[in-house]
Amino acid sequence: MTSPRRATLRGSLLLELMVACVLLAVILPLLIPSLWQLRARHNLTLTYLDQAVFESALGAQFKAHWGRLLPAGCNIDNALNLVIGAGNNLPERLSRRSVSSQSDWLEAMDYGACRQSLNTISNPIETPNSCGLNVGDSVRISTCETSVQAQVTLSTSQKLRFDLLNSSVLTQTGILESQAAFYWYVGEGKNTQQALWRTPKSSGNSLELWAGLKALTVLPLIDTNQDGFVDSINARYGPYSLNKVRALWVEYLYELGNCKAHAQTPITQRYKTMRGNTWEYLSPCQGVGNQIIVLNSF
Repeated sequence: MTSPRRATLRGSLLLELMVACVLLAVILPLLIPSLWQLRARHNLTLTYLDQAVFESALGAQFKAHWGRLLPAGCNIDNALNLVIGAGNNLPERLSRRSVSSQSDWLEAMDYGACRQSLNTISNPIETPNSCGLNVGDSVRISTCETSVQAQVTLSTSQKLRFDLLNSSVLTQTGILESQAAFYWYVGEGKNTQQALWRTPKSSGNSLELWAGLKALTVLPLIDTNQDGFVDSINARYGPYSLNKVRALWVEYLYELGNCKAHAQTPITQRYKTMRGNTWEYLSPCQGVGNQIIVLNSF
């Protein structure tokens, strides 16, 4: 038989439980939206951090590749140039690639991915094999007075041998640097995202450099009178002499592959490029950026 004291205790516990349930029923509807908003803000903060990381890494890719578009030497050959084209007007080499029609492409020579100093230039030239070059590859030999081409005639694990195609640099001190022509452009990536690609101009395999890039605009900063200062930015498609190009203005549209704020309602935004085109994107999982890439010689 239950004692009156125990019955009173049970009744008190039941009453406290009922009060707790009532309080939860009142508080939870107020608390859940606040928790959801807190989580959404946290995810939005993480997304902005991912944007900063993406832009920094993509900028490093641009700088690593396009900072070497000028060859070493005191003077730049007037015949050297780079070409900027539109995605809807492709060269034959890119005609079968899935190039973004709203994006620019760049054709240029990458100088100095491998670079060595030469104390006294002789013919033939022999150096340690630290460049990974093959027989038939061409390199550039530069001095303060001139520059000439040389071709790999021997390649072993220990050394490389180059035959000069012009003897005007013999007995001088100079710089030997690799050179390879490429196209850079935006195209469909391996994971279905658009990506930044590099394709050799003559032959060889294409390389996906960075996933998530949707569109790209490239414009040269021109030093018209060659006084060392930029005079203008040019939006014309076509070739530009490396004697006058001091830097590249790069604008790009990107999309985060693993966006933390994907559940958030996107905001449609528009960006007008220096070419006058308008890019429409969904923030915060998509964004735009720009950067100046200074062309560096030796």
